[in-house]
Amino acid sequence: MKPTQEFDLHAIEVFIMTVELGGMSQCALHLQITQSAVSQTIARLEANIGTPLFDRSMRPLGLTTSGRSLFERGKRLLALARSTYDDIRVGANLPLASLTLAMSFSLAYQLTATIMSNLGDRAERWNIRSGISQEHQGEFMARDIDVLMTGSYNLEHRDNVELHPVFEEGFVIVTPANYRKPLQIDVDNHELPFIRFSHLTGMGQQIERQIVRLKLNLRQVVEVESSHQQLALVAAGLGWTITSPICLLAAPELLRKTRIEPMPRGRFSRTVQVVSRVGELGTLPQDIAKVCANELREVTFPPLFEHIPWMKEQVSWHA
Repeated sequence: MKPTQEFDLHAIEVFIMTVELGGMSQCALHLQITQSAVSQTIARLEANIGTPLFDRSMRPLGLTTSGRSLFERGKRLLALARSTYDDIRVGANLPLASLTLAMSFSLAYQLTATIMSNLGDRAERWNIRSGISQEHQGEFMARDIDVLMTGSYNLEHRDNVELHPVFEEGFVIVTPANYRKPLQIDVDNHELPFIRFSHLTGMGQQIERQIVRLKLNLRQVVEVESSHQQLALVAAGLGWTITSPICLLAAPELLRKTRIEPMPRGRFSRTVQVVSRVGELGTLPQDIAKVCANELREVTFPPLFEHIPWMKEQVSWHA
């Protein structure tokens, strides 16, 4: 049986984007079209299929049984369409037309040149973004980003996502170099207040969850969004903080002005991984994970391990 003449992958993509972004107005804003255009596209799709996809009596819109079925099958269908295109290019030894990869500031600083040197010929045009991981996750779900390298866990349980771990790192404490007293993290330290990493970042949220779990009452001086800001404030003697080994490398010139120790209790870690959609980019996401792991293991981390030998025990490798 031939598909109806009106069968339209774009309409299915608009429908899926509407569901993932939470409504037609959000989808229209993302696509930079009118909400009416989104509504008409979905109405035509419902007419062609012959059944409603949304329960319009609900606020916000809910999916009908047919809508839930199309949402799940449509994601697989779009993934197959994209992978078919890419597989043909790969089979003909042609690079992908374009690829958008997003990382945190600290990872982008360490890994952009390595990725391009080793894998640059795998796409005709690369767009490498750096910034806050929580914003990147929303852009990934909206298909503005193809590959995401992140230490956040919000995408782990989605069935259309594949994960390629790169490394795991334990969190550490950083104080000014001239602060020689034992740091008691479970008491309010008026002499040396806490410098928070932004709750808008995945790492900041993970640190905050651990602070809550340990029932710490920490006096805050400032909240920052970058590792360099964080270490600069500590090096200046303005407080102490919790961070990770890769973030320490954002400002290696400041390490001699700081004192770095393992968490005295409540030790925790994060796994940095490459995230992509299932079956859409072949082996490229896995290759990115391997190239980055090798660079970090062989080039990036050894100077830190030489400066702080016990730090080697805080990092383990997956790729």
